[in-house]
Parts: sequence; structure tokens; C-alpha cells
Amino acid sequence: MVNPWLMLAGIGMILVGIIPMVWWSKKEKVSAKYFILGAMVWFVAILPKIIMDVTVTPSLGNYLENYGTVALAIILGLYVGLRTGLFESGFTYIVGLKTKLRQITFDQAVAFGLGFGGIEAMLLGLQSFLTIFLFTLMPDLINYIPETQRTLVLQQLNRSTWIIFAPMIERVSSLLIHIFASLLVFYSIRINHKRYLVYSVGYRSLVDGIIPALSLYIGTATLLSSYIIELPIIGLAVIALGGMGLMKEKWIKSSKEEIV
Repeated sequence: MVNPWLMLAGIGMILVGIIPMVWWSKKEKVSAKYFILGAMVWFVAILPKIIMDVTVTPSLGNYLENYGTVALAIILGLYVGLRTGLFESGFTYIVGLKTKLRQITFDQAVAFGLGFGGIEAMLLGLQSFLTIFLFTLMPDLINYIPETQRTLVLQQLNRSTWIIFAPMIERVSSLLIHIFASLLVFYSIRINHKRYLVYSVGYRSLVDGIIPALSLYIGTATLLSSYIIELPIIGLAVIALGGMGLMKEKWIKSSKEEIV
């Protein structure tokens, strides 16, 4: 049996991606091109990650399982984290360095981060919505799932309606994280100091690097664990929120120094 109310999770994730972009564009009068550029760089950064997940990641995970849970959590966490940090912040840095984004303003950099994280939220939300929608419309599709995975899929399709807020919370947190990480990259370019690029890579690496450990030691098997697992991500999002305020102050200060 499929719980059709779970479609609300996908809709909520899509709205998390759209609403902040619409609000920021109207509030700060930022051109749509900065949101689009952020989304485009996300596509460029995600492509090698997808290729690695199809080729390298499964083999690495299977190999590390032979050395126990601790080794799996630590080494796989380092691999996943550094891969994300280097690709996402690295590609943003290259694009920023080689284009007119070198002169990007704070508001435009926020728009870039909203586009980067927003497209991710929208696509994940669409995937979630379509999955529940299709299985609700055509429940016989479950028969095409391999028997080894069928029980798990059925559990996911029939989860409590209360689970719908967890992915929305995760996307809001991820959006703030992407904005802050993008601001660090563009500020690094602005002042010509790679220290802030390293901060961005390290921050993003930490965010994704803790996911294997959270999945192994907490998981999402129950409603409670599904919310508990979000707490570290929420904590990192709070850091991002404070960091955004700090970056705005630094941006203003550097602008004044340029005028002087």
C-alpha cells in the first residue's frame, strides 16, 4: 500500500527551491541570470559525482565493509566529503575566476547560491513526488522491483505522513549551506586569497562527510531517527546562517576599502 500523502514531501522540496529565489529576486532586484548560473554550475559539479557513484563508490563501499563499520564511516566519509567539497566549491571557483563573476556583489552571490541549492531541491523534490505519484497510480509497478529490494521499497512507500517534514527541513538546511559555501568562494576571488576557498571546500566536505556515519549509526528506519539524523545538518545550517551575516560585513568592508 502506498501512502499518497508522501507526495507532499516532494512538493515541499520543490517549493523550498523556488520560493527563496522568487523572494530574493524581488527583494534585492537581482537578475535571473545569477540563479541560472548557480543552477548550471550545480549540473557541472554533480555530473562527475554521478559518474563516480556509478563506478567507484559501490566498489569502495563493498571493500571497506570488510574492515568494519568504523573504517567504513571514516574512510567513506572522507571520500564522499572531499569529493563534494572539491567539485562543488572547485567548479564554482573556476567559473568565478574565468568569468565576469569576479566582480559579483554580495546579493548576486547569494542568488548564485540559491540557484545552486534551489535546483538541487527542485529536482530531488520532483523525483520524490513522481515516485510516490507513479506507485499510487500504478501499484503493480512494485512487482518490477527486485525481490531483494521490494520490502525496503514498500516500507518507504508506506511511511508515516509525519515524515514529510524531514526532507523539507533537510533542503532548507542544504540551501543555507550552499549559499554560505558559495559566498566563501566568491569572497576568496574578490580579495584574491585562497584561504576562503579552502574554508568552502572544508565546510562542504564536513557536511557530506558526516552522512555515511549518520546513515550507519542512526539511519532512517524509524520516524524518530529520520528527524534525529537531520540535527547535525541543521546545526551546520545555523553556522551557515551566522556565516552569511559575517560574510556580508566583510563584503561591505572590502567595498569601502576599494572606494578609499
